[in-house]
Amino acid sequence: MIAFHGDPLVKAQALDRLQGHVAAGSFVYFPAWENGNANVIGAVVEADDTPAYAERLGYPLALAETLPMLVNGFRPQPEAVRFALAWLERTPVGADLTTIVSQLVLDLLANADLVKLTERYPDVEQSRQAIMALHRRVIDGDEPDRKTWKAARLAAVAATDAVDEAALERRAAQVVEAAAWPGTMRTVLRDTLNGLGTAELHLSLSEAGWTEENESRVFHIRQQAETDGYKAELSGLDRVLAILDADHPALAEQFRVRLDLMEESSARYRALAWKAIELMEQAPIAATRLAAQ
Repeated sequence: MIAFHGDPLVKAQALDRLQGHVAAGSFVYFPAWENGNANVIGAVVEADDTPAYAERLGYPLALAETLPMLVNGFRPQPEAVRFALAWLERTPVGADLTTIVSQLVLDLLANADLVKLTERYPDVEQSRQAIMALHRRVIDGDEPDRKTWKAARLAAVAATDAVDEAALERRAAQVVEAAAWPGTMRTVLRDTLNGLGTAELHLSLSEAGWTEENESRVFHIRQQAETDGYKAELSGLDRVLAILDADHPALAEQFRVRLDLMEESSARYRALAWKAIELMEQAPIAATRLAAQ
């Protein structure tokens, strides 16, 4: 995939459309396209059509599929706008983006928290290493065939099935399983990133002592407050914290730890977002790549 098909005008038009929605106040996180409002995809193609975005701008489909999730990790909205603009502005015209998805999947599979979990199950760890090797082959220009990918995927599924469904290690195994597709698979990057974010968050919450019972307590406390109209002068998270501070101080303290950990989890998405831009900036320009072959 060649960024903007090597045409500066394609890039300029995409930026102009995105900037137009930002200036008009119609840039949103979701949905992609509704009543004139648009997210990072819809702003460019004026439709809820990720394949059209990828095709028009020359991004790998898996990268375009993940883009709204990356943008969603930036709060408040001005930060999301800053990233969305940087995404287009910093992608070089003519950059060869063919291996970007595999590079990002490799980065996710090398995550230290993930490895800490996969190493507890030899078959899961073996699958992680095998799938990383396949993505490295892609980067080196030696694309594995479909049969090779399928064999790795079946091994990853079998390794996942051998892990208890309630175990944290099961979530880690599912990350490995999600990555067992070539970069041309539409959902490979999105699913791997989402799986890793979920696994990391559950690991952090478990280590901090936050339980499903705590989660349920907060839910029911909030639900009861809605029924009773308790602290109705507040809304959202402010209301939840005020209720917990007043009536459940110990739980309130734990809940704040949970919120901090969730913010750290969001940082994973932001880190990958900027990593993607950096990799695109470093990608060879298509003409240079062709000349070297």
